[in-house]
Amino acid sequence: MDMNPLLLIVVAALATARVTRLITQDRIFDAPRNAVLRALPDGHLIAYLVTCDWCVSIYTGTLTAVGGGYAGWWPWAAVPAVALAFSYVTGWLASREGE
Repeated sequence: MDMNPLLLIVVAALATARVTRLITQDRIFDAPRNAVLRALPDGHLIAYLVTCDWCVSIYTGTLTAVGGGYAGWWPWAAVPAVALAFSYVTGWLASREGE
């Protein structure tokens, strides 16, 4: 089944946002997230990282973009821009939750 390229981009961006939320906020990841937070001193950069949607989204966006490059969904030259775009969409959506 071939997917419309625009639909593919939208679905991949939303999947990036969902995985980011799983890591930073969802209850199902409370135990590993809290274990990291307990293991680090207050104010540690990594403690901030695991709770920051904007921070985590650059990693999840990059993994999604690289996966899409491997799958042939976009050219390898586009991977950095796609990763940044996915990260931005994720951060933007996260900033609007609860509105």
